[in-house]
Amino acid sequence: MNDKLTALRELAIPFPIPASFRRQAKAYASQYFTPAAQERVYLNTLAVLVADAYLRLLGFETNLTKQERWNAAHRLWSEANELELSGLGNLECCVIATGQESIIIPSESLSDAKDIRIGYLFVEIASSQQAATLIGFLPAVHPEITDAEVALADLQSMDDLADYLAQAQTTPINDLTQEFAERKITYLRNWLNNIYTAEWEPSMRDLRGATCKKKLDLAGQVFELQLSVSQSDDELMLVRVIVQGENTYLPRGMQVSVPDESDIYTETVNEVADLISIPLELLPGEEFWVELRLGEASIREYFIA
Repeated sequence: MNDKLTALRELAIPFPIPASFRRQAKAYASQYFTPAAQERVYLNTLAVLVADAYLRLLGFETNLTKQERWNAAHRLWSEANELELSGLGNLECCVIATGQESIIIPSESLSDAKDIRIGYLFVEIASSQQAATLIGFLPAVHPEITDAEVALADLQSMDDLADYLAQAQTTPINDLTQEFAERKITYLRNWLNNIYTAEWEPSMRDLRGATCKKKLDLAGQVFELQLSVSQSDDELMLVRVIVQGENTYLPRGMQVSVPDESDIYTETVNEVADLISIPLELLPGEEFWVELRLGEASIREYFIA
């Protein structure tokens, strides 16, 4: 076990699973058709009930009382692993086995698209099913990633989760977060773990960083968007955004924009140039986008650091 995972487990929260939780989970899982689905939903429901009990102890308001929440006929699309926090959104509860060190992030289909997913909570269920451990969490807003493996050592701690939710309670949902709720998102931290989605082509990898590129069609022309990602000693995510023409100079008047706190930073091609380069310093989990604009045409790519 590496040092990061050891430190994460030292801050993990052990929690008992009472018989009432097991009965409720079994009753709900029995509504599903196959033994495999019943077992999966049973464990997911245990994780949700444990997370619900723990978060209510911390003073957060949850909502497990909706009648449709416990009617599988209304939820056959669901893995039954979402916990709704009133006014905040859904927290997806991901079950891990004892000793497991990585997990596949659920796909977008696991959560109702009209609700905002605020993150993933990772819950270890003991083989006895009488105890659980809340290991850590990963902040997210409706990521559309499938089969992306995340190392548990890269999770944030349970202390961080409490702080994250407390801040979310006092912070109104901004326009950027609303925009992210229905967009395809690329997780840059995954690149540092050698995890890439199909549309991004890795072009460089070393001990501290990774660079990937993607071709974008805009106004009948092809451009290459390249992002270089590394992590500083103070945990900031260092990102350099580079935009190039495929075989020629960038067209005059082209703009590349990124969010800059409450404003937007834009670079414009006013003279002959073969690329635009924008450096960024981001907090882990921070949302941002890169927009390419040429005349009336524009395209945006969405990222979480």
